[in-house]
Amino acid sequence: AGNQKGFARAIKDSGIPRDELYICGTVLSNRVNGEEAAYKKTAQGCLENMQAFSAGNIDKLDMIMLDYPGPNDESVRGQWKAFEEMKTNKLVDDLAVSNFSPAQLDAILVNPGATKPTVNQLPFSVAFHPRDILEYNAKRGVHVQSWSPLSRVLGRYGTDLASIGKNYGKSAAQVGLRWIVQSGASFCTQSKSKSHFEEDLKVFDFELTSEEMKRIAQLAA
Repeated sequence: AGNQKGFARAIKDSGIPRDELYICGTVLSNRVNGEEAAYKKTAQGCLENMQAFSAGNIDKLDMIMLDYPGPNDESVRGQWKAFEEMKTNKLVDDLAVSNFSPAQLDAILVNPGATKPTVNQLPFSVAFHPRDILEYNAKRGVHVQSWSPLSRVLGRYGTDLASIGKNYGKSAAQVGLRWIVQSGASFCTQSKSKSHFEEDLKVFDFELTSEEMKRIAQLAA
């Protein structure tokens, strides 16, 4: 969030073909109240995203995400109306949300013609995984993606995760991320280190046992 223009310029300079990238923008419009006000604020955020991404000659996004829900159902529906318009105008393919509760998802899905959120980005990790978080999203056909997937994890449970990682030649961080994937979610990470990014991606060539999954889940119990 907030780095769209710099990101777009970096993509342009990299020479990486656009079709090899999945690009997501974000809109923050949760502090306005009422359907019309939320719609206008969100529509402005969508416009600002496209203006920023144009710095890299990017004229269509793969996904746009609401960072937070509005304060009530009417506001959420106003936010979503702006997103639906962006999709109708072929400026984006997938619509997503972040930090949405079941009731807030239902504020969108109560309309049978609404586009279903592809992703609900939530705090979900070894350190924090409420029992129903995956269930209530799956019931609505929404995929959970973890933000800050290693927050408060390595300092508290790093030794346990590293012990399990020795079986696979993996780090504590990789075990923590693999646990998220095997639980049925995905994750997004950020780092200033290329090596850390590369490490985060190397979690798809091993599989934790069911006993290891249970052991890790119980660490924060």
